[in-house]
Amino acid sequence: MPERGLGNYFSVNITVEDVSATRKTLVVNVTAEEVGAEEKAVLGDIAQAARLPGFRPGKAPADLVRRRYAREIAEELQRKVATKAYEEGVKESKLNIFAAVGVDGGVITAGQPAVVKITVDLQPDFALPEYKGLPIFAPAVEVADAEVEAAITDLRQQRADYVVVERAAAAGDYVRLNYTGTLNGKLIAEIAPERPIYGTQNATWEEAGAAQAPGVRAIIDGIVGLKAGDKKEVTQTFPAEFEVPALAGQTANYALEVLEIREKRPVALDDAFLKSLQCESVEQLQGRIRDDLKSRKEQESHASRREQVVKALNGAVEFPLPESAVENETQSLLRDHIERQMRQGVTEADFEKHKDELHKSAHTAAAARVKLLMILLKIAEKENIKVENDDLHQRITQEAMMTRQRPEQIVKRLQEDRSLLAHLQRAILHAKTLDFVVQHANVTTAPATTPAAPVA
Repeated sequence: MPERGLGNYFSVNITVEDVSATRKTLVVNVTAEEVGAEEKAVLGDIAQAARLPGFRPGKAPADLVRRRYAREIAEELQRKVATKAYEEGVKESKLNIFAAVGVDGGVITAGQPAVVKITVDLQPDFALPEYKGLPIFAPAVEVADAEVEAAITDLRQQRADYVVVERAAAAGDYVRLNYTGTLNGKLIAEIAPERPIYGTQNATWEEAGAAQAPGVRAIIDGIVGLKAGDKKEVTQTFPAEFEVPALAGQTANYALEVLEIREKRPVALDDAFLKSLQCESVEQLQGRIRDDLKSRKEQESHASRREQVVKALNGAVEFPLPESAVENETQSLLRDHIERQMRQGVTEADFEKHKDELHKSAHTAAAARVKLLMILLKIAEKENIKVENDDLHQRITQEAMMTRQRPEQIVKRLQEDRSLLAHLQRAILHAKTLDFVVQHANVTTAPATTPAAPVA
């Protein structure tokens, strides 16, 4: 048998074992002769570069090189045999492979036959549903005068003055107060020191009667009607599933003392206010706000159209998904969720308590994402949608603006890490294809029900 070096394939026996509907194991049997030939080729490559005392490069005896570089030879032999077994297995099996999940060649030894097991996930085989003319609802983008006035009121509220008043606090006033919470005669500040908002606060501010304010509900409601200098006691019963375990289901007492009351007075709609917004007239301000509201509504409308298309596509066809793709996406979603929550103060113990629920939720979302990706990739192939250089340049420019980097920095990183470039190209292709389907949808201004999509 002729010697085989890198680039030649094995004359091997290959069998395919079913693992699941989308996962297979390729069993590649490599003969002892071919393993030996591969080891000889590896030995020759290492001998050419070997630096051994008393010998010119490439002239050292094979046995000496084999002893001196035994570990390197074994590692390279393992890699080469496994790689070529994979290449041959993919070629001969004729499977439409989505991704390699794992390669197990055991310990490959020169002169001994080898069995390499390659586990792969398959590209799903399914018929595309009808994706043109999908019925979606998108109301006309209009901005009412009342919306413009409400936005101006919000701007005035944002720059409001807080004026001290001598009257009793009304809903919406800001009240400075002290309060101390006790539970069964013990200070809550000692029972739950990690959450001082539920214990003791000095000279803190609360918005009287605010519907969505954080903190102790009984205090927020209880300060309505009080004047500066007034004292009051209120009780708060916490829910059974309250975020602070020591207070869950318990009834606590709070002693309040009002120090000061301030009324929120919106800034006047005058020339000074207009000038601060770089406007010369109320009409100019109204026009600018109307344009901003219209732009926001158009973005929301586009997002809604995309969401409806995603729902219609995912609901129109069923097929088994590559397990590795779903699991990778699940882990990615979990990492993103955990990072966001930890930045907001959620602890690892909290995640551990709900890990099964979190994983289940992430897995469901990941499966939907992967399914959509498979459908869009197939649509892109059928419609010949590709990622052009202009698409890349536009995305890089957007990324640079959002992250305050120079485009050259992002380009350099993409050149150094081809996997990042591939990920970016997939994201662009995904977005372009989804926009293509949205553009070819049947848009109505009244809600529509999506019928079962026929096979294209």
